[in-house]
Amino acid sequence: MTSSIQDISFFKKRQKNFIGIFFITGADLKKKTFSAGLIRNNDAITVGAFSQGMTAEEKTALLETLKKTSDPGDNMFLAVEPGICVELEFSSIKNGKLVKPVFLQFQFKYNWKDCTLANLMLRNSAVDAGVNITNPDKIIWDEPPVSKDEYIAYLFEAAPYILPFLENRTVTVIRYPDGIKKEAFYQKNRPDYTPDFIHSYFYEDINYIVCDNLSSLIWLGNQAALELHVPFNFIGETNPSEIVFDLDPPGKDYFPLAIKAAREMKKLFDKFAVKSFPKLSGGKGLQIHIPVAGSPYTYEETRLFTVFIAKYLTELFPDDFTVERMKKKRGNKLYIDYVQHWRGKTIIAPYSSRGRKGATVAAPLHWEEINDELLPENYSVFTVRERLKKQPCPFKKYFGEENTALKAVIDALKKQSP
Repeated sequence: MTSSIQDISFFKKRQKNFIGIFFITGADLKKKTFSAGLIRNNDAITVGAFSQGMTAEEKTALLETLKKTSDPGDNMFLAVEPGICVELEFSSIKNGKLVKPVFLQFQFKYNWKDCTLANLMLRNSAVDAGVNITNPDKIIWDEPPVSKDEYIAYLFEAAPYILPFLENRTVTVIRYPDGIKKEAFYQKNRPDYTPDFIHSYFYEDINYIVCDNLSSLIWLGNQAALELHVPFNFIGETNPSEIVFDLDPPGKDYFPLAIKAAREMKKLFDKFAVKSFPKLSGGKGLQIHIPVAGSPYTYEETRLFTVFIAKYLTELFPDDFTVERMKKKRGNKLYIDYVQHWRGKTIIAPYSSRGRKGATVAAPLHWEEINDELLPENYSVFTVRERLKKQPCPFKKYFGEENTALKAVIDALKKQSP
């Protein structure tokens, strides 16, 4: 799954070339080219061959050095262990290989173990100088193995899609400094060691972090913040900017109940002409988002709507759904959680990873994907980046959606409420 960089869209062709540091993996004695490699997810992989930019003297010296450490095989290729580092310029990456690589200089003081995918992305990103990657080889998820470097590489790829849901909101993170099998902790307050480029917002005795740019996101990634949770309203606003239902089945084997609940909700929303957007929770359920840009509704008013939808479905399907908050009283029913949608509470941000087996992601979906073939485990930090290459984000039209049809529903419910 991670033996190449073929699935990386970060290095698309652009006006300005990319520059990175790679280690030598071998030499083709016939073609007189040298192979360059880097580390992806703790695997050393070859990403192309180069010779352009080198003087005849540099080629001869490098070849003689490599010959001292290895013998050529029958195919006239000299394979060597990583060690010597070089700086290359290239125009893009295609089919897992550097396009038009040009030698710039040797980097003898550079450690080959630092030639990682995320470090290559970091060098070619507009991030603050204080952003770096420490312990890139640390395993964060075990099944499948995912290093911290690979996780940060995912953040680089997904940043254009994650950041719109984090901007102008406070963020609560769950950090797993030693991987998901070790102790995790919630973090709301901005730590004292936080760099100056990280913005914050003080509210109710908490100095929250605001993740509003790429530097902040990658810095949090290096802190092993695997989960990014956000409130339903923007900073400085009291009304929610969205309504979210959390469809929580009793276990992963009951995921079909989440599919059923989502479909039934969609029928109701369509009847009311309310636009909705489904996403995986990244765990065992689904979450349905309803945007209300410039919301004129208070949390109390949106509660009328969420209660109505939840109770309607539980009355229609009493054997499948419940609004019972106590787990021990739910049995094998799916919990339609409308209580979580309230001021001060949070929801997992779209495209955030989860600290769960499989390195799963809270991935936005198209409604037609909510079918019996849907499996949450198929949406991970590996597959979601590939998905984003092939199709537009299902939440592309999310922002700016006012959902004006919701007003008539809420007004009608207000008249009925005591």
